[in-house]
Formats: sequence, C-alpha cells, structure tokens
Amino acid sequence: MAKPNKHKQKSAPRYDKQKSNARSTAPDQAAATPATGAAVERQQVKSPPPSPVVTLEPLAPLIVRSGRPFDGQTGADPARFPPPSTVAGCLRTAWARATGRPFNLDLAQLTIAAPLLVRVDHAGQIVSYLVPKPADAQYFGEGDDARCIRAEPRKLEDGCGTDLPAGLLPVRLNVDEKVKASKGPAWWDLDDLRNFRRGQPVDHKRLTERGWSPPAGDKRTHVAIDERTLASETSRLFQTEGLDFAADNQWLKKTDVPSVRLLARCAEPLAAGLVHLGGERRLARLQPEAETVWPQPPANWFADIAKSGGLTLTLLTSACFAAGYRPDWLNDQLIGSPPTAPDVELQLVAAAVERWQPHSGWDLVTQAPRPTRKSVAAGATYWFKLVNQPPAETLAALWLTSICDADQDRHDGFGLALPAAWSPITD
Repeated sequence: MAKPNKHKQKSAPRYDKQKSNARSTAPDQAAATPATGAAVERQQVKSPPPSPVVTLEPLAPLIVRSGRPFDGQTGADPARFPPPSTVAGCLRTAWARATGRPFNLDLAQLTIAAPLLVRVDHAGQIVSYLVPKPADAQYFGEGDDARCIRAEPRKLEDGCGTDLPAGLLPVRLNVDEKVKASKGPAWWDLDDLRNFRRGQPVDHKRLTERGWSPPAGDKRTHVAIDERTLASETSRLFQTEGLDFAADNQWLKKTDVPSVRLLARCAEPLAAGLVHLGGERRLARLQPEAETVWPQPPANWFADIAKSGGLTLTLLTSACFAAGYRPDWLNDQLIGSPPTAPDVELQLVAAAVERWQPHSGWDLVTQAPRPTRKSVAAGATYWFKLVNQPPAETLAALWLTSICDADQDRHDGFGLALPAAWSPITD
C-alpha cells in the first residue's frame, strides 16, 4: 500500500493586480471549480457592440516620456499623464488593424477627443467624471484649515502696473491670504468644476474626497549588459517611471474603491479588445461604451452664457498654440473666432496658465522624431467677452471641442475646452 504524501502541494500564490470581476472584453470565458477541479461549461459572455465612445483600462503602469535626452545624466522622467496624441495613436492603430486600413497620413485625419478620466465601479459602470484642476483655483492652508480660493480677472489699484500684453487683465485672488500655498487634488469631479464656474464656493474636503491625484510613479531601472565583461554598457543604465492607475493587490484592499479609466471618443466605432498604450508596448483593455456616456452640458448651460455676455474656456486636455500661451486665431486686438465655432466672436480678457509642458514623439510615417513643442497644460482657463452676442444654439459648438490652431492638433484631441458663463468686468 502506498504511503501517504506528507508534503501537500501548496496552491500557487496569486499576484493579480485586481479582481477580474469587471465586464469582460473576451467573447467567452472558461470557469472551473477550484475545490474539485471539474470543468464547467463555458459561459458565453456577449461582447458590447462597437462604439465611438470607449474607455481604456491600463493593465500596467503607463510609460510616457517627455522627449528629454535619454541618457544617464538626465535621470528618469517623472510619471506623466498620457497626452492626447498618445491616446489618439493608440485608438487609430486599433481601428486600422480592425478594418485593414493602411498606416499612412490619411489615418492621422481620424478625429479623436481624449483623454478624459472616469471612475467606474466593480461592475464596470461609470460613476463619475474627473477633470484637471482649473488653473484659477488655488489651495491654501493645511488640515482642517485647508481651503480652495478662487482667482479671477481684477483691475489693479491706481499706480500699479504689469508687463502683460495690452488689453489683458491680471488674474488675482478674490481674497487676501496670509498663509502659505498648499496641495490638493490634481483632478476634480466634473460636477465640482461646474459649480465652481457657477460662482459657488467649493469645499477643500469635498474636492479631496471626490477628486483624484495620481499615485507615486512606478520606477524601474533598465540596464544593457556587455557580453564580454558581463557589466553594464556605458550610458545604457537608465530608469523609467510609469503612471499607475490602480494600486497593487487591490483585492486585499477595500472592495468599494472605484477604479480610474481613460475616456475617449473616436470618429469611428471601435470594438472591444486589448491595445498597446504608451511606451514599451504596455497593454490596455479597450471597452466600448454607450454614446450617451460622453459628458453632456446641463440644461440652460448655453442660455446662461448668452445672457452673461462672456464666457470662460477651461482646457480639459493640454493644448498647442502657435502664439504660445494663447490661440493664434486671435488678432492683435485679441479678437477672433474658434475654428470649431466660426460664428462665435470672442475677445480675450485674461488667462490663467500653469507652467508649459514639453511635447514630442515619434513620427511613424517619416520614421523620425517630432520636434519638441511647448504645450499649455490642461486646466488653463481663458476669460472672453462675447463680441457678437451669438444665440445659445451657436454657443453649443464650443462644448468639449478643440480650440487649437492647427487641424492636426484638433484631430489629435489637443485643447478640448469646457465653456461656462462669466460676466465681464464693467468700467
């Protein structure tokens, strides 16, 4: 009689990044009963139909470089949120492969609006929208004294002056603060931004609870080994830092914590599947969504803009302008019409802009690096007067559309703006 085995084989540990209880993008799934090991009939899971509105769930930390020199002297790029062109390239590649289209200049004309952020529950349903913190909102104080203060265009006192271009007002805090600036959430709930634009006060604690800030970057060291010396090759030791959208081993944490995904809209419908997003061919899960998922304006939103006589445009994605911080469709008097709303004539009054961001990339058509450009960071806010007093129906063309100068930048999703009512300063 065989002796019993005293050393029972342990089950392999699980290192899943998160529970796979969200909606599946595969056409079917196989399940088994762990206790008996008996096979169970395949359960057919119907994939959602293709849709122009999709979410992207990164399955690994995203690597997005800024275009700085890649050597041992510069160090690792900090973790970066993917710029619009990165998401546009991902979705265009997925569409071209699914339809058999060639990878040429015509593919670059496929218009993409992205990326926004959404929170989803464990069933994969969107529970809230996240947008970059507006540049005219500043944090002060710590702990229970933390608060968010509004900045707005205000005239200077008599005898004071600035070096701003002629016709622009300075952007100043609406209260005098005696404490140091502090930190707060980098992303706000969309409803909080709407209330902020309506002039309502915002609570720092509420912003923090409903907002989101990127976690610490996932830093990794890479090295190339010289086969002769078995040591690292000169200038081939470097680091990359990825942006992680979900904490490791989330199944060990609270089960009620929603996860964060990218939201995008494409000119053509896209099917579910796995795609490459960012550098090092990191994978992301593409999930079609209902078209109604794309953020819609509240009732009477544009009627309020027409009534107020002015508006703000807050960038939800970074933008590239030929004139630097401002759109090039404005003339010397700072008057012009956005390309996506030619019947709306605006006059720039003020602008709140954070530090510029470098943007570069690799051109797959010419097989050469793209020139580095200075982009305006998402969250930048511009105040305009309505020159021609357009009706509300005409103003609707500004909702989440690009205000960039170049056609290609608009196709890539740069400069998506959120319009809101603003009452211009009267003399």
